[in-house]
Amino acid sequence: MRAIRLPRLPRPVRRALVAAFVLVAAGAIALTLSRLDWGVVAVLFARRDAGQIGLLLGGALLASMAGLSFGFLAWRVVLLESGPPVSEPRVVRIFFVGFLSKYVPGRVPGMIAITKVATANGVGFGRLMSTAALVMSLVLLSGFTVGLLAGVQMLGARAAWLAGAAVLIVLVLVRPQIVNRGSALLLRLLRRPSAASAVSVRGVRLAVAWQSLSWVVTGLHLWPLAIAVGAPPSRSLALCVGAFTLATTIGIASVFIPDGIGVREAVLAAALALVLPAPAAAVVALASRLVSTVSEVVLGAAALATAEYLIRRKPRSFTGLQTIDGESAGV
Repeated sequence: MRAIRLPRLPRPVRRALVAAFVLVAAGAIALTLSRLDWGVVAVLFARRDAGQIGLLLGGALLASMAGLSFGFLAWRVVLLESGPPVSEPRVVRIFFVGFLSKYVPGRVPGMIAITKVATANGVGFGRLMSTAALVMSLVLLSGFTVGLLAGVQMLGARAAWLAGAAVLIVLVLVRPQIVNRGSALLLRLLRRPSAASAVSVRGVRLAVAWQSLSWVVTGLHLWPLAIAVGAPPSRSLALCVGAFTLATTIGIASVFIPDGIGVREAVLAAALALVLPAPAAAVVALASRLVSTVSEVVLGAAALATAEYLIRRKPRSFTGLQTIDGESAGV
């Protein structure tokens, strides 16, 4: 199957389109931030000493950014093993352009942007789609597995369906080839090209490890927020990690709801109600969305700025990459 070929445009037009997309993305992110419930910050500061709340919020932001970084490492392992080498700054550029484009309304502009950025940086459409299919399967399986930490407390014996994901994760670790075949089959059913190379056994296992660590560390951001409103620290730790992971995974699986908005908060509030009054649980759920969004934007902007600086400082060290259209790498 031939790789997708997007029309080649004159350089001034390309630059104008890139500038327009950056402005639209920046505007969409600013609008998203403005629509968040910043009032929960005042509620948190009203609960405890300002210094304590500042430390708890700082810890939550750091945990969220660290967790996202581990998720990037899982994606990076799969991408680099499925084709020719790509320089680290360009890997960062591809990932975070795709990640931040989720804030742009509609799926088409973001898909066009990530496809153009990927192909301009040496990653063809088939390789990009194969990476996305494999990583998404690992995200969902590991997410439901880590979500057992909260699912068992919330649902009791009814959480048995979540154990299916844990069984599949163990199966993937024992027979990593399964996930390669599954993603290839999915792409064939969708009539999409696949990558030329399959991810190695070591690569799949490493990606599972990074993604599982990503869920655990990201989920930790919920713990200081829950403590800030009175949750018992020892009892709420595992619950917070599992609740955030389960809520986010369910939000991702709800493909028709952008970024799982509403779904994630409902699951979080229900889980946190086990250790907090319902109003306090709702405050933590809203604060979690705020912390997650701010950390995504801050980390994404910092990573992209660093990658752009490195690429433009030593452009010759990254030459030799070719797009699927045969053009030299670069945007």
